[in-house]
Order: sequence, then structure tokens, then C-alpha cells
Amino acid sequence: MTPLPADDVASPTSAWDLVPATVLCAAETTGSDASGLRPTLEGMRKIIAHHRLIGAYSEGPHATQLMFLADDRGRLARAGEDGGVEPGCTLDELSATLTRITGQRLQPEHPSLRRVLLVHLDAPELPVLAALSGTGFTAVSRHGWSVVVFDDEVDFWTVRTGLGETAVALSSDGATRSFEVLLAGEDPADVTELEAADAVCSLEWGPEWFPAGGVATEVEQTPAARFERELVRLCAGRTSELQIESVASVFDLDPAETNRLRNYVAGESTELVLESVLQLVGLPVLAAKIVEGRRELADLDDAVHYEPTAVGQAVLRGLTLAPTGDGLLDRYQRALVRRPELLLAIAGTETALGVGLAGAARRGGAGARVLGTLSAALLADAAAEGAYYAALRSARRTGAVPPPAAPGTQPGAARSRDRWRRFFGLGRG
Repeated sequence: MTPLPADDVASPTSAWDLVPATVLCAAETTGSDASGLRPTLEGMRKIIAHHRLIGAYSEGPHATQLMFLADDRGRLARAGEDGGVEPGCTLDELSATLTRITGQRLQPEHPSLRRVLLVHLDAPELPVLAALSGTGFTAVSRHGWSVVVFDDEVDFWTVRTGLGETAVALSSDGATRSFEVLLAGEDPADVTELEAADAVCSLEWGPEWFPAGGVATEVEQTPAARFERELVRLCAGRTSELQIESVASVFDLDPAETNRLRNYVAGESTELVLESVLQLVGLPVLAAKIVEGRRELADLDDAVHYEPTAVGQAVLRGLTLAPTGDGLLDRYQRALVRRPELLLAIAGTETALGVGLAGAARRGGAGARVLGTLSAALLADAAAEGAYYAALRSARRTGAVPPPAAPGTQPGAARSRDRWRRFFGLGRG
């Protein structure tokens, strides 16, 4: 077999892609007929050494994480007899060997990994987000931010990569944790070069990574050995000072707060570190409790599940939800949702003023046109307030959102949908 050129693992033109795998602890495995013990690291390293695979490993409390390199045909990179890099077995073949010898198997994804998206959208905006993104999720809102858990992993990535609003993506598997600030048009998941990763606005914690042992230590200067060292460096990349400063800048932290953030990043990866960071930057710490598994979002009384619907129906439902922000308009809408009868008082006042101005306009004079315009505006707003009151009363009485108007009554529906999609940064429908 002809050795392949030893190009840069992290280069966008590299012939190799990162391939993760997981071996769960016995306590995390259900329905297994294995002996009940996780294979020892020495046992797994012997299997990896037998295949001469270039890999890295990290042992956490719930699982052992493995990382390999694979070509476009799924063949894992291994060390050749001459120290070069060549394609070897596939991940399935390696998993079959591990299962035959240890009773365990490799899993391509980490079952214990949990992800949460913390979006800068309040409760009334979430139905529209579900409608425009076509995703279903459960969310709870706090102080103008919403903690979102998606029904499907694909939905998480769909919204993460398309959302135009500021958001924070949290992840944890009990050992490795990340805090990623998602800005419009910039996604940390798109960064592959090690140098460019320093500019990503993200923080990471995790256990130490080591060579998996498939490359002989006495041939440290070979391309295969260099590949393995680079793979370990890529997996074990720590948060840089530039990344810390980037996060501090986004959340406008002062020097003392930035130093606290720096200390959190330098500390151990514990289940409290994400909560501490969220508290420091002023975001709901509930998101950290959920991603660490200490709270379940579905068990919260104010958690709401959103399904994708028509945009008109989503907008109408949003009008019936109380915002959680602290602004003046948020408090005003919250009062209206909780006490819809206030709308009747407002509508009555506007109607009386509108009728009075209409009477004054009929008498003519220099300001008749202005008075007529004001009268029409007040009467139209009173009608809108009355419709809003009817929607709130109907939602409170039935627990459901009233159906949207027929398509024939919405000549600007397509343009409205496009405007909403642009507002949420999701492009044209």
C-alpha cells in the first residue's frame, strides 16, 4: 500500500477528517451482556496498536473518548511500515475487533452529550422562530433570553447555523464542556484551522488527551508520529487569551470580571463552571443546570413546547405570551397579557377621542384635515386593541391560539413572511 503524503491535519486541504468514537462505562450501558466492566485503557490501546492506528484518547467519568483520522472512504489513518501515513481499517472493523475481545463497542456519537441553545429572544418571539426554522423545541424564558432544547439534534444545528440573533451554545458530557458565543454570520463549528480558532468567541474545558499508542514511540520523527502529536494537540487545544478577551468584550466585562472569567477557564472542568460563567456574564444560570442534567426543562412549570406552524398563527400566538424582559414595552405587554381588560379601557378611551376629533373635523377649519387623520388613526388603533383583547380572551378561555385568518384575507402574507425571516436572520422563505 502506497503511503499518503503527510499533510497538515488541521489544514482545510487535508486528506483526513476527524472521526470521534466513544466507549461507555458499564453504568452508562443499557441492555449489555458484557461483564459489566469498561475495557481497560491498556486493553483498548493494544487493539489500536495492533491496527497501528493514529489516534488520541481522553478518559472521562462516563466514557472514554477516542479520536481518529479517516479519508473520504472512511478508512482510518495508520502508521505504515516505513513510518508514513496510509489508510487502514474502518471504524466499523475496529469496533468489531473491540467487541469481540472486550464485549464493548465503539459508538460514533457520545450518548451522554447534552446541548442547549441560549437565544436572545423572548417568549413572544419563539413561536415565530419555530415557524420560520421549521423546528420543534421546548423552551423557557428568563429576562428576555430563552433556554431552548430541541426535539432533534439536526434541529439544533439548523437553528445554530442560521440564527441572526446573538446566542450562546452550551454543551456538556460530564467531562468536556464548552461555552460558545454565536454571532451573526460566525459559527465556531465552521473553524477548522488551529490559528483561526484563536479568534473564535468560545471557552472550553475538558480532561487531558494522550496518544492512543498506535504509533511506536521510538519513531518520533516519522510523518505518522508527527500526525499523532498534531492530533493530540488539536484535541487538547485549550482556550486562548484572545478567546477570553473576545467573550469579555461581547458581554462588556470590566477588568476585574475578565480576570474572574480567566480564573474560571484556568480551573477544572466541573459541573459548576458553566453556571459560574453564565452568572458572571448576566445570563440565566438555568441553562447550565439543564445542560449538566441537574434540571429537566420539561419539568419546569413555565416551560413551553413549540411546533412549527404557519407564520400568521405563530405571530398571533406570540401576542398571547407574556415577555420576561425588563424593558418598558415588555412590562406593558406583560400587563396586557395578564389583564386583558386593560385593552378594553384603552380601546374605549381611543374610541371616545377618535369620535370627538371626527366631530371637530366636520366643523371644518384650517386643522380639519389633521384632526380627521388623527381621528382615523385613533379609531383604527381602538379596533386593533379590541381584536387583541378578543385573541387574549380566547387563548385564556380555550388554552389554544385562535386560528389564523384565511389566506385570501392576507394579500401581503408572502412579503410579511420574508420580513420575519430577515429579522430572524434565516434568509428568504
